[in-house]
Amino acid sequence: MKKISLLLLAVLTIGLNTVNAQKPFAGIIKSKVTIEGTTDPNILAQVPDELVVYMYGNYTKTVVKSPGAIVSVITNGETKVMNQIFEVTGMGKYIIETTESEISEAHANREYNYNYTGEKKMIAGYSCEKVILTTIDKETDEETELILYVSKDLNANPNINFASQPGLVGYPLCTQAKTEINGTEITQTTEAFEVTPSKKVKLVDFMLPSDGQKVTMEELMKKFGMGGDDDE
Repeated sequence: MKKISLLLLAVLTIGLNTVNAQKPFAGIIKSKVTIEGTTDPNILAQVPDELVVYMYGNYTKTVVKSPGAIVSVITNGETKVMNQIFEVTGMGKYIIETTESEISEAHANREYNYNYTGEKKMIAGYSCEKVILTTIDKETDEETELILYVSKDLNANPNINFASQPGLVGYPLCTQAKTEINGTEITQTTEAFEVTPSKKVKLVDFMLPSDGQKVTMEELMKKFGMGGDDDE
């Protein structure tokens, strides 16, 4: 009888550990954005002081604050839907929704190749692997390269990356990209400096604001006087 009880206890313990292992990460990730290769104040002025990401399993909410405006991007890895929320002082809240089919259509024009190098780096207390992403535009054959450092401890489900890096395994805690602005090549690095697990992050935090108005990008641009001519 004692042997049976010990066996049952062992089975229950394994089951409990499995449940705990499947519990989604909930927490807050703060990152710093740096620009190298330019001293142009017009470019540097556009760099946010920090990026804040709230994560719960396959849900993320990225918040960028600037004077007079807050931009939030909510991604739902379960339904593959992305919502961008623009909150402008004195003008209300506007929501641009991008559906799974629209995202899939955009990705269909590109080929994503991931090279998991095995190179490790500690970022904000988490072990990350260096991944080199080569993206190929199928129409022009133009290639772009992005360096990522991903952590599987936060999330190893590729669904969380559906919007920006489809199929990537591991959540990026650092991204490094080179781009050209007005003939000058710059390097932009976004790297986490603080990762805080928090039980206070709940699914309700990823709901859309009830007072938000859904619009298209064209409609939003017109509201800000940047929509071009109106033929009506």
